[in-house]
Amino acid sequence: MANRIFPAHETTRPMQVGDISFMLDRLGEDCAPLQFLRELTQNSLEAIQRLPDKKGEVIWDVDWSTHDLTGVYKLCIRDTGDAMTGEQMIQYINSLSSSVNVLSSTGNYGVGAKIAAAPRNKAGMIYVSWKDGVGYMIHLWCDPQTGKYGLRQLPLPDGGFGHWAYVQDDVKPSGIDKHGTVVVLLGNDVDADTMTPPDGTPSPSRWITRYLNTRYFRFPDGVTVKAREGWQFPRGNTDNNTLRTLTGQKMYLDKHAESQGKKELTGATAWWWILKDEDALTQNSGFISSSGHVAALYQDELYEMVGARQGVARLQAFGVIFGHNRVVIYYNRTVELAAD
Repeated sequence: MANRIFPAHETTRPMQVGDISFMLDRLGEDCAPLQFLRELTQNSLEAIQRLPDKKGEVIWDVDWSTHDLTGVYKLCIRDTGDAMTGEQMIQYINSLSSSVNVLSSTGNYGVGAKIAAAPRNKAGMIYVSWKDGVGYMIHLWCDPQTGKYGLRQLPLPDGGFGHWAYVQDDVKPSGIDKHGTVVVLLGNDVDADTMTPPDGTPSPSRWITRYLNTRYFRFPDGVTVKAREGWQFPRGNTDNNTLRTLTGQKMYLDKHAESQGKKELTGATAWWWILKDEDALTQNSGFISSSGHVAALYQDELYEMVGARQGVARLQAFGVIFGHNRVVIYYNRTVELAAD
């Protein structure tokens, strides 16, 4: 039987998912608590990269319109990428493995955001997207009556209901003109404060800044990434309540290094920095990894970053015996970075 040759006309019946909501919850449990920040950021970066000039901005902020109406802080991300129509959002957002990007084994194609974010926002994720100046909206949620993920019905002007609706420009945030997208994270209930980080998150007042700065080696040229800090202060207090521009680790390390370089190893490249002996080693740790550490580098993202005692042991394995707090090493096994 194992060697039987089947007729050419016989075809395989594709495998199907019996309970996609169960699978989504199960996969979501395997994600790190802040993984959704990377996934939604990456979606926005890729949306900007699809523009002809590949220029735009990504901003993590409070959804101020919700806060003004309810007093509740809801986290949102907005970008000036290529955006989606209502029908496109139904196709790409309401299907676990469907995306505007081409599926590949190495690319990010929108699946990660659904897995990492949806189970932590059962009350919903509201997507509002402007394409060619027209605004569209959907509400992805976990139906509390059925426990199933999907698109919530929205009331339409004619008295009917649909799974997407038009939105007016009076809800369009500043910075978005003809194209762009906003995603609002509602949490697990309508009163949830989604600006509050998960328990144990480092730098809770700058948690988004620090996570993304230490996750990304650098952001694409022409793209500005910002994150809100000090949102609890009055909006007029721009010294504390502000949007910080994120740089990724490379720009920071280049600025604070007294020497740097790279070393070709067998099957890998090691990028190294010796940091200046300055107060910044400890004073800037709230928004970036500012002292000695080691990480793996792949496609401009950093993985398995370790500092402190674990970092010392890893640096010693590289032959660094003294000055551990001033040495940074990133090793890249597969992809050579483009020349600066």
